[in-house]
Amino acid sequence: MAYPAGMDIRQLRYFLAVVEHGSFTRAAAMTGRTQQALSKGIAALEQQLGARLFERGSRGARPTAVGRLLLDHARTADDTLRTFEQRLQELQTGTEGEMRIGTGPTAAGSVVAPAVLALRAAWPRLGVRVTGGVLPELLPALLARELDVVIALDTMLQTDPRLHRDLLVNDEYRIMASASHPLAGGAGLTAADLLDHPWVMGRRLGEVQTQFRQRFTDAGLSPPAQSLESSSLDFVRTLVRDGAYLTLLPTRLVHVELASRQWTRLAVPGFSWERPLVVYTRLGEPQSDPQARLLQALRNAAEQAG
Repeated sequence: MAYPAGMDIRQLRYFLAVVEHGSFTRAAAMTGRTQQALSKGIAALEQQLGARLFERGSRGARPTAVGRLLLDHARTADDTLRTFEQRLQELQTGTEGEMRIGTGPTAAGSVVAPAVLALRAAWPRLGVRVTGGVLPELLPALLARELDVVIALDTMLQTDPRLHRDLLVNDEYRIMASASHPLAGGAGLTAADLLDHPWVMGRRLGEVQTQFRQRFTDAGLSPPAQSLESSSLDFVRTLVRDGAYLTLLPTRLVHVELASRQWTRLAVPGFSWERPLVVYTRLGEPQSDPQARLLQALRNAAEQAG
């Protein structure tokens, strides 16, 4: 495609951001630009093309016919330039590229860390940047190209159609308690028994938390009231250990505590949920060499973790 004189890649990336996020406000927030700067860039692009690129309305911004025509070309130009920028950085710095990894807490220690160690052993000049978080926060960063891959337990009902999803291994959410808890080792436990003790829950557990609450409702009970919530595993560990709290966590996340018998899984019928540990990448994009290396290392680490 022959671009009009004066068109620059920033304008095309502004355009792509608005298409991806559906509004100028969200696109500005995700790109770290002011809405005024982003709107000005889009307006300049529209002036150069001699056509409007978006229909603006109460529900956001939708591409016009010209906008849809531009979309594929803009994506190709952006991908090509990003590849060049990566290769140029590798040439200038002597590195073998960089991988930006988003990981949930379950994957961080049991899968991501062994995979990164294997990568660095084989390719010591490969740069790696790891960002922790929960899936609803990490996936938008992946779509915004702030991350290259995301590895996490999938607790969501639907997957964004712009993402590709690969299963690594399954994990199981169980009710956990310290080995000294009054319910530890108990037989015939029921939902009612769980209500006599305080709870600390992880943050944004998605469908698992919905089903957890539904189990109490199905038993004619109200779910635990005034439970604490935290994204800090250290905080949860301390409350379980020192405060006789119950919690709901993936088994892999606390494999050390379970293996050392500091914690135990409570056997309560209906209170276990299997969820897949998955790798997310952007759909339809060619894999860079570092990304292919990382994905294979993740598969190897998941297989060894069992």
